[in-house]
This record gives sequence, structure tokens and C-alpha cells, in this order.
Amino acid sequence: MFGAYSIDERIRLKRSVKLELHFNTGILYFYTCSVKEMEPGWEKSYDWNADLLSKKWDPGAASAKLKQIPETLACDALLDQEIFSGSGNIVKNEVLFRIYLHPESKLGAIPAKTISLLIKEAWQYCYDFLKWKRENKLKSHWQIIGKKKCPRCELPVQKKYCGKTRRRTFFCNNCQKKYE
Repeated sequence: MFGAYSIDERIRLKRSVKLELHFNTGILYFYTCSVKEMEPGWEKSYDWNADLLSKKWDPGAASAKLKQIPETLACDALLDQEIFSGSGNIVKNEVLFRIYLHPESKLGAIPAKTISLLIKEAWQYCYDFLKWKRENKLKSHWQIIGKKKCPRCELPVQKKYCGKTRRRTFFCNNCQKKYE
């Protein structure tokens, strides 16, 4: 869910199109996205257990993968497509806020109960995201992204480019607990 797209018209003339798909009914443009070329038969080797919107999604597999990377920050883990395929920056910010977890928390220091909640909420938010996106109401459901004040405690929201991905991250230092 990283990047931007448009249907039938190029909206980002200053940015190059990474992927352009032509159909009988129109054209789909993808910008600032990650594109990975797959070999024929990819669907046999693709890890559907990591796909948050797949019927084969396996939270146990996500948990096992997270345990293998204890030094990884929560903000990076949620963007790792090998663990949470389909998650993106919006999902990362909103899930971490929902579960009161600081984005710079190290996975190995986070209590098991909170890791379980992280996995559950990542899955749930992807379905919420899809529903709200289809209803054209996604932004109205954002709790932390782009906010100046925390909706819980009214303290200033922090904006930082966190982790190895350096993606824009919004969080509340007061409400979101940091585990190191």
C-alpha cells in the first residue's frame, strides 16, 4: 500500500510513472511505489500467509518472523512486506497509535501481548482501510496522521522520519509507550 496511483489521468506530472497498466476500460498509473518483477509461476512461491488481505493470512507466521528480528523497530516491521504484505505508511502510523506503541520501540523489548495486538490490529486496519478507501472516507478516519495535537491527551504530535525506511511517522510521545 506504499505509493500513489491514479486512474485514466496522470496526476503527478513532476514524478515519473513506475508502472502503467492498460485495460479495455482505462489506464492505471502507479507513482512512487515499489515494483517487483515476478517470474512466471510466482503465485506458487508467493507467501500468501504474509498477505494481510488474503484468506491464507497467518498471524502465527507473522509472530514467528517478528521474533527473529528483535532489534528491528516497530515502524520498520510494519512496513516489511515479507511479514505484513499490503501494509503501508498509513497502516503503520494508525496501527501504532491505536495500540499505544511508540514507532521506535524494538521488537525484542515489546511485551508478547502487545506484539499480538500489533499483529491483530495490522490485519484489522487493512480491512478498515479498504472499506474506508472504497467509501472515499479514509482521511476522515485518521487519528494521528497530519494531526497537530494528540486526540487523546492534547499534547503536540511528533512528526519524524523514523527507522531504516525513513518514512514520515506521526506519534504521541505521551500516549505511545517506547520499549527499548
